[in-house]
Amino acid sequence: MSTSSTADTIAHIESLDNQRTQAILTRNFQALEALMGDDLRYIHSSAVQENKTEYLDKLTSGHYFYHGLEVQQREFRVLGDVVLVNGDLRIDVEVKGTRKTVLSRYLQVWARRPSGWQMVSWQSVPVPTT
Repeated sequence: MSTSSTADTIAHIESLDNQRTQAILTRNFQALEALMGDDLRYIHSSAVQENKTEYLDKLTSGHYFYHGLEVQQREFRVLGDVVLVNGDLRIDVEVKGTRKTVLSRYLQVWARRPSGWQMVSWQSVPVPTT
């Protein structure tokens, strides 16, 4: 893959991830659903694992209510039809009515599908605040 096509792919994934973030914060779950693959595996920093349906159900029910998602840093690796994103994210979220702020280190995976790029995996761990 050429440098320019790699840069274009990274810019596209950044744009899609910004759309994903905005969809979560504005509770536009229809837009969010389109950005995630049906085979999504979402692993929270609490180690709770959900598939796409479970994650969306918890978002729409208000189990998770995100107030802020602030990227601290991220790096991209383009591997053909897969993009790996490693980053740090400050999350301001309510879980079952309890508000907390978490600094999370994550691995996000995007896959190119016939319909376009979709997020197919998210796994995060909390970063200690020492």
